[in-house]
Amino acid sequence: MRTRRRLKRRSRAGECRRSLGSPISRALLFLVLAGALTTYAFWIYLRVELAVPAARRLAIVRAVTLVLVLALLFDPRLPSNGPGGDSDRWVLLDASLSMTAAANDGRTPADVAAARAAELSGDGWTVVRFGDGNLLPPSDDEGSGSDGLVSELAPALQTVAEAGAREVRVLSDLRFTDGVAIQATVEALPIVVELEDLSQTTSNAGIARLSVTDVLQPDDSPSAEVEMFGGVPGDSITVEIFEEDQRVARVAAMAPAAGLRATISVELPVAAESGRRRYRAQITGSTEASDGFPSDDEAVTYANIGYQVGALVLVSAVPDWEPRFLLPVLEDVTGLPSVGYLRVGPDRFVRLGSASERGLPVDSATVRRAAADAALLVLHGLGRDVDPWMTAIAGRPGRRLVLPSNADGAAAVGLQTAEPAAGEWYASPDVPTSPIAGALAGVDLQGLPPLSGVMVPEVRSSLPPLYVQLRGAGPPESAFGLVDRADGRIAVALASEFWRWAMREQGLEPYRRVWSGVVGWLLADEQVAAAEPRPSQWVVAQGDDVSWSLAGDSTALQLLVRNEDGIVTDTTVAGGGSATTDPLEAGPYDYAVVDPEGDTVSTGRFDVAAGSLEMLPAAVAPALPVQASGLGGIGDAPGRPIRTSSWPYLLLIMLLCGEWIVRRRSGLR
Repeated sequence: MRTRRRLKRRSRAGECRRSLGSPISRALLFLVLAGALTTYAFWIYLRVELAVPAARRLAIVRAVTLVLVLALLFDPRLPSNGPGGDSDRWVLLDASLSMTAAANDGRTPADVAAARAAELSGDGWTVVRFGDGNLLPPSDDEGSGSDGLVSELAPALQTVAEAGAREVRVLSDLRFTDGVAIQATVEALPIVVELEDLSQTTSNAGIARLSVTDVLQPDDSPSAEVEMFGGVPGDSITVEIFEEDQRVARVAAMAPAAGLRATISVELPVAAESGRRRYRAQITGSTEASDGFPSDDEAVTYANIGYQVGALVLVSAVPDWEPRFLLPVLEDVTGLPSVGYLRVGPDRFVRLGSASERGLPVDSATVRRAAADAALLVLHGLGRDVDPWMTAIAGRPGRRLVLPSNADGAAAVGLQTAEPAAGEWYASPDVPTSPIAGALAGVDLQGLPPLSGVMVPEVRSSLPPLYVQLRGAGPPESAFGLVDRADGRIAVALASEFWRWAMREQGLEPYRRVWSGVVGWLLADEQVAAAEPRPSQWVVAQGDDVSWSLAGDSTALQLLVRNEDGIVTDTTVAGGGSATTDPLEAGPYDYAVVDPEGDTVSTGRFDVAAGSLEMLPAAVAPALPVQASGLGGIGDAPGRPIRTSSWPYLLLIMLLCGEWIVRRRSGLR
C-alpha cells in the first residue's frame, strides 16, 4: 500500500511538472509573476520610500527592470525571419579522424556527411562541425576535413543549445568517447536530438600502444609489448617491429572483439648500438592492403640501451610514498634524465614509474652499475638492514642525497645522529640563514602536515636549512644535514614523510622548493654535463603542445626543430625552467638548442605520434531519452531565445544605472 501511495504521489507530481512545463502554463505563470513584481515596485516607491516627484517614474523603471530579469529567466523566443530560422535547427557534423575511414567501396562517412549536410543546409538548417568537444571552423569543402582526434559530442550539444538550438541533427559514424555524458546532456537540455548513423563496414586493424623496456647492459635483450585492436575477430593480425630502420621481429596475434584490445609480448634481439634507440611497430600483411584507416597502423617509442652515464638515479630500499613524489620533482628541477629502482626482494629491483615503464625486474648488480655512474645518486631507506653494497656506495665519492631510515643510514655517509624520535614534528615558519634560504623565500610553511622520525645530529650544524619542532612548540631541530666534502657534497634528510606535504594542494609548492634548494646546493659546485635542454617526452601525442625541460641558468636559448622538409620551429626560450611550443604534424623531428654565443648545447630527436585510437570505440548510438517537441520557453513558436541577444543585457544595465542616477538626484539613497 505504501508503495502504491508513493507511486501515485510521484505520478501526480509528474503531471504537475508537465502541466507547468506547457507553453500556456508558462505564459500564465510569467504574467502572474510579472504582475506581482510590478505591484511590488510601485508599493516600494509609493508606500515605503520618501515621497518624491519622480516616484512614479522610478517605480516604472524598477518594474521594467524586474520584468526584464524575469523574461531572461523564462527565456522566450524572438520571432525569426522565416520558418524554422537558422537558430532553431542545427546540424552537428562530425569532423573527427574516424570519418575519413574508407569502406570497401572507397567511400568514407565524411563523403556521405558532406552530401547530407548540403541537403539539410538547403532546407534552412545551420551546419557546424565538431570534433574533440568544441565547434570547429568551417572547412573549404563543407562537410569534409578531419580536425578532431576524438568524437566528443556532449560539449558541442551544450554550445549549440546555448546558441538557441531547439532541434539538433547529428551526422556521425557514432564512435563517441562520451556516450554517458551525451545521455546526461540530452536529458538536461531543452533540445531534441536525432542521430544519423553514417558508420560503414570498414576493414581496419590498429596498434593502441607500443612499449620497449630499457636495458642497462648493451648485451641484454629488450622486451616489447604491443596492444592491438580491430580486424575480424578470430583472424590473425601481423605486426613487424623495427629498431631504427632494421626489422627485428615479426609477430602475430588473434584479433579481439570490437572495442577490445589484444596484447602480445616479444623478446627482441640485442640492440645494434647503445644509447637511445627508436623502435617502431607496424601492421603488415594482407590487413594492410585492405585497411581503410591507415592512421592507426603504426606506433613509435624509444628505449635506452645501456644505462645513461651521468643520470639521476634513485634507489629505494623500502616501499614508501616518498620516491613517487620526489623523483619527478628532482628530474624537473635538475633537467637530468632519471631512473628509479625499488627493492622488492633479495637481489630483485623493479623500476619506479607507470606499469608500461617498469619492465622486467633486474638484479642488484645492474642497479649498482647504474648507481656508480650517476651524476646524482639518491638513496632512500638507507639503514642497517639494506644490502651491503648500498651502504658501501653511499660512502664513495660523488654527490649524494640520502633519506636514511635510522641512525646507521646517516652514519654510512659520515653523519652521526640519534635514532629517529617519534612524534609529530611541524616545520618552523622561521626560515634560518642557510644555502637553501633563497629557495624558501616567500614560502608559507605554516599549516603543513607534520613530519616524523626526526634524527638529531650529535654535532649541530651552524647553518641548518630548515627547522622542525616537536608538536610545533618544542626546541627547533634541523630537518637536513648538509655535508660539504672534498670529494662531493652530501645532503641527509633528518626527517621523514615529506610526501605528506606533496599530498596536500597547499604543500606542493613548499615540497618543491625545499627539495629544489637542497639539490641546487648539491649540484652548485660544478656544472652537470648531462643536465641539458631536451623534450620532456620523446614521443608527443598528436595535437599536443611540445613541452621542453630547460636546465641551467636563465640565459636565452634558441630552439630549432626540423623535419625532412626543413626547420619548422625557430624560437627563443629562457633556460632554467620549462617551455612549450606549438603542436607539430605527426612524424620524426630533430632538435638543436643554441646558446647566445652560437654554440650548440643540446641536440637530439623526438617523434610526434601518428597513431589514433579513433577506430577503437565501437559504432554504437547512445540511448537518448524520448523527447517531445515544444521544449522552448514561453510559447512554442520557433525563433531565437532572448538570452542569446545582447540588447536585453544592455537595456538592463541602462535601466539600473538610470534608476540609480534619478534616485540620487531626487534625494533618495
